[in-house]
Amino acid sequence: MNNLSRSVATLVIAAAFVLVTINVFNRTTSVSAYQHVHEDEILDENGRQVIWRGVGCSYLLLAEDYMTAWQNHLPQIQAMGLNTIRLAFRFPFDNESTEDVLDYQKLDWVLSFLAKNNIKAILDNHGSMGFGSKALIDAWIDLALRYRGDTRIVAYELFNEPYWSTWDHGSVNGTKGVLFAYATLTKEIRKVDPYHIHIWQSSQYPPPLDEITEFLQPNIVYTVHRWWTYRRYELEVWTPEQLSNKVFDYIVEMRSKLHVPFWLGEFGASGTYDSSNAVWLLAEQLLFRCEEQAVGWNLWMGRATIWNQYLAFFPLKVQNPTLVRQPFEPQLLRIENYITDQHGVDWLESYLVEIMENNDFVTLRPGIIILVVKNHELQNGQYEIVSKEKIQVAENLTIYNEQFEPGHEGNWNTLIYALDFNS
Repeated sequence: MNNLSRSVATLVIAAAFVLVTINVFNRTTSVSAYQHVHEDEILDENGRQVIWRGVGCSYLLLAEDYMTAWQNHLPQIQAMGLNTIRLAFRFPFDNESTEDVLDYQKLDWVLSFLAKNNIKAILDNHGSMGFGSKALIDAWIDLALRYRGDTRIVAYELFNEPYWSTWDHGSVNGTKGVLFAYATLTKEIRKVDPYHIHIWQSSQYPPPLDEITEFLQPNIVYTVHRWWTYRRYELEVWTPEQLSNKVFDYIVEMRSKLHVPFWLGEFGASGTYDSSNAVWLLAEQLLFRCEEQAVGWNLWMGRATIWNQYLAFFPLKVQNPTLVRQPFEPQLLRIENYITDQHGVDWLESYLVEIMENNDFVTLRPGIIILVVKNHELQNGQYEIVSKEKIQVAENLTIYNEQFEPGHEGNWNTLIYALDFNS
């Protein structure tokens, strides 16, 4: 995942939305040959709960001698105690993605190599375009025809990070269009392969439940991706541990509310891979929260060169071999509870609002302390922090994002953080 895609992913993270799932399996049925979803858990072939502990990377490791490359990584896989690998690929019709193009002969070798070492595969259509297109449906049907009945694979991740610029805009337009595209793709695949788990990308602000109902699908896992870029300020406001709890505030709430399984499918650090980097420390804290809440985790490796950078995390200081979920205290101060009006919000979660377009705004009611950070894009594409202001909201307050106007030339964005009262 390159820096541009991380930035876009951070702004949107996901363009699809959390759905309730009705499971076709239950614990009283005979043992399935496949891993499958039961309520808000994933069960293995013997009906026991399992969480996916894994990493993600291009399925050929962007290496010509991919066989040797995978063999060289086996000691790291074993040291991390992984049970899944998220294998990123691109379909041959897609020339936009930078991942390795799908070659069934090569993929079969990788699947067999992993299976011999007790590793299940998650097939990840990564970095693609054409979300919602017939070409994508046809490509997945071809893949599913080949791998139906193949228990080396636990799940199909139908589309990595389907933010708006990746949509087939003839098929997808807005929230319901995204929901319809996911539901249609799943239904078409399951005509030829009804058993593999499908992974859909979740969002930080799902649509109303009455909109979700018509798109219900069985045997789905929902993935959340979390990245931090130069435009974000969280790690100067909170410690890595505090921020990891804010991330899980959403995951735990949505799992409980919708009764579906979640998977932290992509996260990690960039830059320095040691304790001098707060994002590296945050990655470790997110691993801890995953273990405590029995949520699957998947570090993004991207290129083969960074695998060793995470070995210091393992064996994890916090582990949960019995998968008993620890009590979780939700964040009490949620910014969405103080919003009385808004327009054009690009990112919304329990502690943060981001607005990016000219004259987009949020209006907040009294009783909250906020930090308002305004950023300006430089000619090199990076952003500089122009102002930071801590405000105790005493009366209704409207905050606008201004750009392309005198004094605000070029691209700007505005970040609004809900501060803890002792921050």
